Formats: sequence, structure tokens, C-alpha cells
Amino acid sequence: MEIRSLGRSGFEVKSAVGTVLIDPPDTALSGSFPDPNTIVAFSKRGGRRDVPSGVAKLIEGPGEYEIGSVSIRGVATPADDPAVSHEINTAYLIDADGVLVCSTGGLGSAPDAASTQQLGKVNVLLLDPEQSPLSADELAATTRNFEPDVVVPSGFDNASSKPGKLLSSLLSELGVKDLEPQPKVTISRSSLPDSRTTVLLTPTA
Repeated sequence: MEIRSLGRSGFEVKSAVGTVLIDPPDTALSGSFPDPNTIVAFSKRGGRRDVPSGVAKLIEGPGEYEIGSVSIRGVATPADDPAVSHEINTAYLIDADGVLVCSTGGLGSAPDAASTQQLGKVNVLLLDPEQSPLSADELAATTRNFEPDVVVPSGFDNASSKPGKLLSSLLSELGVKDLEPQPKVTISRSSLPDSRTTVLLTPTA
């Protein structure tokens, strides 16, 4: 399995049985899709609703999805402070190649115990500190609650060649130092680390 950052909350998860684009920018939805089992998932409703040509499935919201040999579970979490808004964000759990990948989308509040339990065991956690109103310590606590083997945060700034401010704060809260950014990360069930590892990705142009 290969994972790339598409910028902001966008990620590409490419497995042997299909490719999932999570919150992709419009530029990632133009052109052709070499993988006929490409799935597009949006964490918030009301975005792009037309299925781009060549995409097998577009999903947008909570539910259980089986597309080819890829299993996806969408779990509702708050997109804002639950006291002031009922808008939902969908966190997705992708099961492919024996690896469980969770994308938190645009978290507006820390997931409650029920949401965390619905998502279950997470091997790889994808999150976007730059687009979330949660503080670095709240995001770090959320990360620890999921107990992932690998953490892949977005927020690296290609223009300045360094992590954004909120990403830097999150890395500090997680006790991570001196990470070398990579264009992609390759993960398999057998290569999962014994202790939590953080990988920093450069967004694709």
C-alpha cells in the first residue's frame, strides 16, 4: 500500500485492490484514472456530487461500503463544536491489503468514545492539523486514543520546505523531532512498526 498527501485533508491510498482518494482537490479529479477501482470519498456533504469519469464510486457520508475488494466504513464525527452546530464530518476507515487506514477528515471536535469504538483498531491514522480547530494537544490526545501504528499528518508547506505552524505544534506534542519529509510512504501488514511511528509527507503538486 502506498499513501500520498494531496494537500490539506486530501490523501491518496493506493492498494493492490483499489485506490481511494480522500477529500481530493479538484486538480486531482481531472484527467484519467489508471486504476479502474478508484474510489472518491468526501468527509463533508455538499461537495462535488458528480462521479468523475473513470471513478468507480463516490461516497459522501457515514455508512458501510464494499467496492470491489475494498471495505470502507464511514463514521460521523462533529464538524464543529457540537454545542453550536450539528454539521457532521465523516471519518473513514479503509480496509485493504490487510491494513486498516483511518482518515479523520475535518475534525471540528474530538471524536467521542462511541465514534472511536466504531472505527476500531487503526494501523495508519491520517489527519490534518492545519484545517482543524482543535489545538495541538487535543489532536495529540485524539491520536493517542486511536493507538495507531503509523501517524501520517498533512500540513507540510512545499513553498517554505517546512511544516506549517500547527503541524509543528502537533509534532512537538507527539514528541517527534527531525523528520525528513517523503513524497510517499509504503506500508504493508508485515512492515508495521512495533512502536508508533510518524511519517511526514510532501503534498503532490
